[in-house]
Amino acid sequence: MDSQHVTLDSLPYIDKEYDDPATREHVLGLIQEEMAQMSPPLMPKNAHIFKSNDTLRKEYERVRSGHSLPPFDTTRYNISAPTSDTASAWQQASNNAASQLEHQTTRIDNLELLQNFGAQAWKLSNHQKEQLLSSIENRTQKLREEGVHVNKARKYEQTEAGVRLSELEERWSDGVRRCVEIQVACGRLQQEINVLETSK
Repeated sequence: MDSQHVTLDSLPYIDKEYDDPATREHVLGLIQEEMAQMSPPLMPKNAHIFKSNDTLRKEYERVRSGHSLPPFDTTRYNISAPTSDTASAWQQASNNAASQLEHQTTRIDNLELLQNFGAQAWKLSNHQKEQLLSSIENRTQKLREEGVHVNKARKYEQTEAGVRLSELEERWSDGVRRCVEIQVACGRLQQEINVLETSK
């Protein structure tokens, strides 16, 4: 069915049945009954996602199973003396010290960059975020105004439909009343005819 041409048979601005507490309770009961029959999980347990990425798949399974993150390994950031006097132990300690030195050098470079350009970058970032916020607020305001216009138009249309329905209902009631009156008159005429025929 085309979503642009949906016919609704409810007139919430006209129909006041839902204002009745018993009706509201009945409707809520039907909704709860329907929701109880729905399958709760949005994603089946046997869904295979991240098929092409083992790391993401394992992380997803860890989060879904409720396990916490493993503790962060800080031992590789420590500079310690070699555990033995072997050449491999000294080589490993030397490599670790060199990587720590490179790490600290990178940190110093980053701090210098931050000191030289950080304030301007921060101001620019704040300006961009303020523009984004202003754009979002303007769009939100427009959507709210559109919603108000839609609700006003809906209320007007339903009020007009309610007046038309009242007129049609009154005409229908009047037509039914006239039909009953005609049937009663026909019955009386038939009785008079019967009386005249029997009196001949």
